[in-house]
Amino acid sequence: MAEQSRNSWISKDDPKLVSAKQKDMFEDILEERRLNSDLRYCCKTRDEPQFKLNKPRTPAQLKEHVMASDRVQYAIEQACLETKLPKSEITAEAAKILDEMAHNQRMGAIRSFAYALVKVFKSLYQRIYVNVDGIQKVRGMVKEYPILLMPSHRSYMDFLLMSYVFYHYDLPLPVIAAAMDFLGMQFVGWLLRNSGAFYIRRSFGDDHLYWAVFTEYVQTQICNGDSPIEFYVEGTRSRTSKSYTPKFGMLSAALEPYFKSHVPDVMVVPVSISYDRILEESLYAYELLGVPKPRESTSGLLKARKILEEDFGNIHIYFGEPISIRKYSEGLVDRSLHNLAPRYIASLTNQEQDLIKKLGHHMVLTHQKHMVVSPWSMMAAVLMQSQGGISLRQLAKEVEWVKRQASNMGAYIDWPASESAESVLRANIKLHENIVRVTEDDVVELVRVAPPSHAKATDTLMITAGQHLMLSLYRNHILHVFVRPAMIAISVNTCSEEKLSIGELYNKYSFLEQLLCKDFVFLPGSTKVDFELSLRTLTHTSGVVMEGEEIIISKSTNKLTTFYSQMFEPFLLGYWIMCQYLLSNHPNIAGKPLAKTQKMLVKEAQMLTARLLQEGVVKHYEILSLDMMNNGLHALFHMGGISKERRDGAIYMYPNTRQLSNITEQLAKFIDVPPLPAVSINLHSKTVTVNAKL
Repeated sequence: MAEQSRNSWISKDDPKLVSAKQKDMFEDILEERRLNSDLRYCCKTRDEPQFKLNKPRTPAQLKEHVMASDRVQYAIEQACLETKLPKSEITAEAAKILDEMAHNQRMGAIRSFAYALVKVFKSLYQRIYVNVDGIQKVRGMVKEYPILLMPSHRSYMDFLLMSYVFYHYDLPLPVIAAAMDFLGMQFVGWLLRNSGAFYIRRSFGDDHLYWAVFTEYVQTQICNGDSPIEFYVEGTRSRTSKSYTPKFGMLSAALEPYFKSHVPDVMVVPVSISYDRILEESLYAYELLGVPKPRESTSGLLKARKILEEDFGNIHIYFGEPISIRKYSEGLVDRSLHNLAPRYIASLTNQEQDLIKKLGHHMVLTHQKHMVVSPWSMMAAVLMQSQGGISLRQLAKEVEWVKRQASNMGAYIDWPASESAESVLRANIKLHENIVRVTEDDVVELVRVAPPSHAKATDTLMITAGQHLMLSLYRNHILHVFVRPAMIAISVNTCSEEKLSIGELYNKYSFLEQLLCKDFVFLPGSTKVDFELSLRTLTHTSGVVMEGEEIIISKSTNKLTTFYSQMFEPFLLGYWIMCQYLLSNHPNIAGKPLAKTQKMLVKEAQMLTARLLQEGVVKHYEILSLDMMNNGLHALFHMGGISKERRDGAIYMYPNTRQLSNITEQLAKFIDVPPLPAVSINLHSKTVTVNAKL
């Protein structure tokens, strides 16, 4: 029924507002599915290219190889020495870990899954676009090299989409690193495992036996070229629709076979997945406010099937240029250093670890480069600065202006050709009618968003904040496009002098990059290069006026610098409030600032922020986001404003008052800071009514 209504909606709509099957470098892979038999499609004969050195083996043989490997046997022996337990007991534990982890690829399960996915995708989405040239490059490499797939991670749909794309194009289905959350889902957990998912714990800690089994399991598949290995370099789904800073554990394990000369090369493929509308938008908003996410369950999945009646627009999947690790590391690492020690014992060299960190950042920045910017993302950016509502005509004017700025920065924008801005906006408002509406007077305003059923949050402040955070998810889609030029624009916009030297501007830029390094991804060591490129872009396109080595402030302050300042103000204001809260913590008896856990610091800072919002002292509801507060704490720690200490296995934090005061003072130069009366610091006031569970 939902599929029929979707098809009728497409056929009645203005064809210019509906993306074509072929668009630039993209091809819609759902078009054919709407016209032909899904059953025949799922039962088709598959002609998959295979890695030339692959020796076929069953899942049981793969497990036998892992258990018999030098790495796992050595880890078992070490565990016996440490625990004084018999070898048979430790071996049984290793086998249990492997059984819990291991995947399978049963064609019956895969075809059944493909059939179900086709039905779901046709119901949820208008089109799923894939860049065909990227797919052809992957096809050409599969026979020659082991493949690592690294998609962006904004939704649960990511790994389903990747498997579906590989099934569609007759490529070997990837083996996917999946979180243990799915393992407990009846039938679904089994179906995922038998379609190529292997389950790993989110954190291994100091469990050397688990690490050995996991590492060997991944590496033997890379060395034998069994299947492409897929994992997320960001570690987990982004709840904010911004990229997370990379994690390096899985990446290190996957590249070790190259560094230790087990394979001549490994090809890494970045994949950017862009959504017009995210399935989990409401869940994410409330999770950011502190409402625990519901546990994954099959019953919960069945209850959510009514979502199939909704429209989630288009998806764009872009396969980036594959990276040869051999070429990427040429002249930077010396693989011969591993020749003198058993390869399953020796750790990676500092050179190799540095290269992995650089590659991880490069992957995330490549994801961002190939993200597709939808009109709704630009609309959200304007609406976030027009909380009281804005006329449709004015919104169209502002969005076209933002589109020009984003194009100047090199963003790929999915904008229907030869169509008026107003009609594009109306189509996007219809797609996101759960967030905004157009009144009879043609004013675009936010609608009241009902909290998800598991969120027992009736507090008005929480519901309003959830509404704003949902909108911010889509504004966040484009922040990476603007963040570097914005750090210059903010410095210019808030300068009280007539001129600003390039040297001083660079110092301000460097300070902001340090402060924002957990909310945004910057390539380590590239601050100067990024600064110079951003300054050059602004002077060429945006009216920032330079005379010699100085910026002329009066000639450089304009709509663009103001817009950028307002776009990033919530982050700076949120950090400033966190600083003020930390500085307000009373010292303990020894005169040292009171140390608290990160969870407690974030909870109390959120309570203070809620108080300030209720009193009208601040207006940005998104600064209630726990993600922003946690990022702020981590940034302040790296800048020396906070210290950590371990007590009874838990990490406690406390402010370094002098350094934190200096950071707070510098930060206040970039925003209009509100007055904070002493009473607002009293977190025990009865007016603090945030009901978030932290």
